[in-house]
Amino acid sequence: MTFLAVLLIFFIVAVDQITKQIVLGAVGIGGSPIPVIEGFFYITCHRNSGAAWGILQNSRVFFLVLTTVMLVVMIVFLVRAKSTFFLFALAFVIGGALGNYIDRLLVGSVVDFLDFYIFGYNFPTFNAADSSIVLGAALLIICTLRGGVFDAKIPEIPPDGKEDDAPDL
Repeated sequence: MTFLAVLLIFFIVAVDQITKQIVLGAVGIGGSPIPVIEGFFYITCHRNSGAAWGILQNSRVFFLVLTTVMLVVMIVFLVRAKSTFFLFALAFVIGGALGNYIDRLLVGSVVDFLDFYIFGYNFPTFNAADSSIVLGAALLIICTLRGGVFDAKIPEIPPDGKEDDAPDL
């Protein structure tokens, strides 16, 4: 299963980097937004040298060090994980973190391009890596609440589709 989690990490990084390059080519930094759903969802292109909501702007070294430490910790957890659910939740977080890490390392900032207006509020622009991190974090919370960080396994449904051996009524 660890091999599949590593493949997922590489897939997430590839999707993140490819989508950023496509948007950079199509819109360009600060270019005119492309409406996908008028008044709700736009493709735009901005560089963010900070974190979520643009906090801690121009803190590149801080983010590179913090992300490096967190990636090492998460990789240790990934290797030790016995729960498939936990393993894939970590893969989403690691893949997203690596996608943004690559941007910070090579360019000094992250490309954000998904722009939503929710009930008139312009939600902070984000990217595929950010989406992956949020999804992974939500899955980690679910896994933790279920008590299955290392030892729990997701119950598998047998091929006949029945979850238990109780007789059908």
